[in-house]
Amino acid sequence: MAASTRGLREDDEGNRPDPVFYRVVKTAHGRVRQPRIRPRRGRRSPTATPGTSVRGSARLGGLNIGRAVVPNRMTSVFVTGATGHVGYQLATRLADAGWSVRALARSPRSVELVRAKGWDVVEGDLAHPEGLPGALDGAEFVLHCAAYAGADKAQYQRVNVDATRTLADLALQARVRRFVHISTISAHGNELPRWVSEESPLATTDPEPYCSSKALGELALAEVRARGLEAVVLRPGMICNVVRSQWGNELVERIRTRGWPKDLHPDDVLPWVHTQNLAEMSLLALTHPAAANETFLAVDRNVAMSEFFVPIARALGQPVVVPDRAGQVSECRVGKLAAKLGYQPVRSFEETMDGLLALAKAPG
Repeated sequence: MAASTRGLREDDEGNRPDPVFYRVVKTAHGRVRQPRIRPRRGRRSPTATPGTSVRGSARLGGLNIGRAVVPNRMTSVFVTGATGHVGYQLATRLADAGWSVRALARSPRSVELVRAKGWDVVEGDLAHPEGLPGALDGAEFVLHCAAYAGADKAQYQRVNVDATRTLADLALQARVRRFVHISTISAHGNELPRWVSEESPLATTDPEPYCSSKALGELALAEVRARGLEAVVLRPGMICNVVRSQWGNELVERIRTRGWPKDLHPDDVLPWVHTQNLAEMSLLALTHPAAANETFLAVDRNVAMSEFFVPIARALGQPVVVPDRAGQVSECRVGKLAAKLGYQPVRSFEETMDGLLALAKAPG
């Protein structure tokens, strides 16, 4: 059996121009000299949106979006999946950057977690979208992280496809500035062909329901985008971190208690991304003018299991069991995010492995 990708889970009025001042700001990508537009007294800059500072302006898709949207506490983002492993860390990154986070919460435990973070809570369930109208009132952006990956096949259609379409429709009606959808590289198939790119076909008929439903969810979003919604799609690979991660700390514990995954070959190669790097990608997807209506493979690098799973197994004293098949090299093309948006990672694979090996060597 081949390696599975499942769960890889932006003055024509004759007015004198506003004065422009510059300041140097420190960002994750180094120090950047940014223009600062100060509207003349008595009128607001024509490119300014309430609650948002604009650093240089560009007009995209009928919306005024600056070179980078530098949010203040009035800039609101509606986040789904904000209490899950991935959505929680992405929403935290936005809140730390000054965004006002409004999070969808389904269970009492999720409501409590959202309130503990100081975020605005919207109680509701993507599987029952009739309760969602009004949830996006006042939101300028949407970050859609939620997805279903359980045993109920009907739920895949309801959450990953129908709810994505409903949420996109609501975003269009609410005139949000941009909708960012966290999809998955598994939308290209449970068994990835080699050198997958953003233009590779989607696996809408894949027998694995997670893969096919995420592919169909992207098509549902594309239907709404064709009617005017500005949307960006990110397709991450294995999302890894040393905390709150299926492919990080939880992977260490699975190998510790269950041993080597029986269907995994040490020579398998799969796309990898750190959760904090995905958060940086999401921030760029939300704010960068060049991201408008684009799709990106959200991947830092292609990783062989011999440099990922094998060292963890050895640190745990677990034998590596090689299945009776050749390794599958499911590599994807990496670089569009960097070339188009200037993305740079904040966490490396090597330092992440150091953290995971430390977990593996710690007493269980």
